[in-house]
Parts: sequence; structure tokens; C-alpha cells
Amino acid sequence: MSENSLISDLLRITSQLTGLMDREAEMLRAMKPSEIQSLHQDKLALSAAYQSQIKVLKSNPTALRSISAELRADLKAKIEKFQTALLANQHGLRAARETTERTLRAIADEVQAKIEKHAGYSAKGTASSPRESGRTSALAFAFDQRL
Repeated sequence: MSENSLISDLLRITSQLTGLMDREAEMLRAMKPSEIQSLHQDKLALSAAYQSQIKVLKSNPTALRSISAELRADLKAKIEKFQTALLANQHGLRAARETTERTLRAIADEVQAKIEKHAGYSAKGTASSPRESGRTSALAFAFDQRL
């Protein structure tokens, strides 16, 4: 594979991966994290291709030295844009995960408060709390959806 062909492939892959990251970030901003799953396979394939191209370049250091200054500048710009998109994507995913966790904690706390408030009745027919009766109940739940 020629150096120009190798760099052209890397430019194409980097552009596609950057576009995918931008679409994913837009889905997060639009509060549609469930749609991100549709990008997963493309993301895996492009990431693997990107890593493969970088590995080939690292094993052939003369490839970068032999390309034109214009192509080298284009590659540098595309990789910087990709890294910026990657960082923004990482922040967006982290924010979405933290928001989901806070929401789930708030729901669990509210349900637990309702359970404690309505714990049953005493022998006299009055409402009792778990603290009065010595009984406590725990609310357990799990959320296993990954972004």
C-alpha cells in the first residue's frame, strides 16, 4: 500500500469517525440516548479501522515523512478535529450517565419515602411507621442500560 493511499484511507476513516461522534453528541443534546445504540456497530468498525491504520503508520514511520506538506496538514487537522469530537462525546456520555443515575436515585428515594410513610397499621388500627413497629424495608433495584 502506498503512503498516499495509506494516508487517504486514514483521512477517510477519521472523517467518518468524527462525523459519527458528532451525530452521537447531537443525539445526547437532543435527549435521545436510546438512539445511540443504532450507531454502535458503525462506531466499532470505524474504531477498529482507525486503530489498524494508526498501527500501520507507526510501524512505517517513513510514510508520514514522504507525503506532501498539504496532505500532512490535512491529516493533522482531521485528527485534531477527531480528538475534539471524541472529548466532547466523552463529556456528553458522562453527563447523560450522571443525569440518569441522579434521576434513578431521586425516584428510589421517593419510593422509599412512600414505603416508610405507609408501613401498615398498629394493633389499635392507626397507621404506623416502620420505625415504630421495628420493621424496616429496603428498596432494591438495578439499572443495567449502558450508553
